Amino acid sequence: MLLPRTFFPVFCLSAFLVLPSCEDTSEKTQAAIIGHWELTKALRNERETGTLAGVYFDFNADGMMQTNLPVGADVPVEYEVDKTEILQKTAQPIRYQAVTMEDSLLVLKMEVRGMTFEMHMRRAEAPAPMDSLAVPPSDTAN
Repeated sequence: MLLPRTFFPVFCLSAFLVLPSCEDTSEKTQAAIIGHWELTKALRNERETGTLAGVYFDFNADGMMQTNLPVGADVPVEYEVDKTEILQKTAQPIRYQAVTMEDSLLVLKMEVRGMTFEMHMRRAEAPAPMDSLAVPPSDTAN
C-alpha cells in the first residue's frame, strides 16, 4: 500500500507551506492599508446611509492609526492586523474586517451595537496639517 506512505510526507509539506501564509496575509494587509482613506459610501445593515459622511482613516506603518469615526476619539491610537482583521486598540477595542483591499479601494466591515456597517473607502492624499495652513506673518519691516 503506497498511499499511506506518501500521504504523511505530502501532508507535512502542505502544512509547512500553509502555516507561514497566515503571517504573510497579515503583512500584506498591513502594507495594503497604509495611507489616508476617505469614505465614498457607507452601508448600515446593508442599506446605504449618510450618517458616516466625511469619515476618514489614516493607517501608518508604525502601527498607529487615526479616524474621525464617531465611535472613538479623533487621536492617534495603536492598531494591529491579524490576517484581514484590523484591531483598533482603544478603551473599547474596535474590530474591522478588511473585505476588499486594492490599490485605491478599501472596504471595511464592523459591528457596533448590533448593527453592521460597511465602509467603502478610496485612497486619497492626506490633508495638510492645520498649522501648515496658517498664513505666514507679513514682512512689514519699516
